[in-house]
Amino acid sequence: MTRARKYPLSLSVPIFGEIPLHPKIIFDELKLKEGPLWAQFFKYGICGVLSTVILALVVSMFHWYAPEFMSNDLPVETKKVNLRIALFTAFVPANLFAYFTNRWLVFTPGKLSFWNEIGVFTFISAVSFIGGEIGKNVMLDLGFANWLATGAFAVSSALVNFIARKFLVFSR
Repeated sequence: MTRARKYPLSLSVPIFGEIPLHPKIIFDELKLKEGPLWAQFFKYGICGVLSTVILALVVSMFHWYAPEFMSNDLPVETKKVNLRIALFTAFVPANLFAYFTNRWLVFTPGKLSFWNEIGVFTFISAVSFIGGEIGKNVMLDLGFANWLATGAFAVSSALVNFIARKFLVFSR
């Protein structure tokens, strides 16, 4: 038994379900705050990319304004500490941007008060930050460049955050 399609032209993707391929329908569903999962994930991804850009810009400012602090010629342990400082500094504005854009564009505020919501959101971000930090250190130990370790840090954080935020922070 085949299920009836919701859209005249669509693509069926496991987990995300049926995704429309007509531009008007796509834009209509992207405008919905609690639209289909594919639309939420797409908007979440855009917010995440923009947050990552903010993170990368702040880390890049360390490279531009304090090149000796972020030099690849430093001993590995010094690079780890300096990159940790740069990433933690970048984490603050990137996390705040992510919270407010997700609250505005992707998720409807849930059962938590504003301060509890931002606290849980930040806690989840911190847990993924620590996981990214561990991965970054392993990559630096293996001789990878700072930029590659920073990219791996950002990707590992994104993997944890969508599900945790959807079901813990903004759940009803």
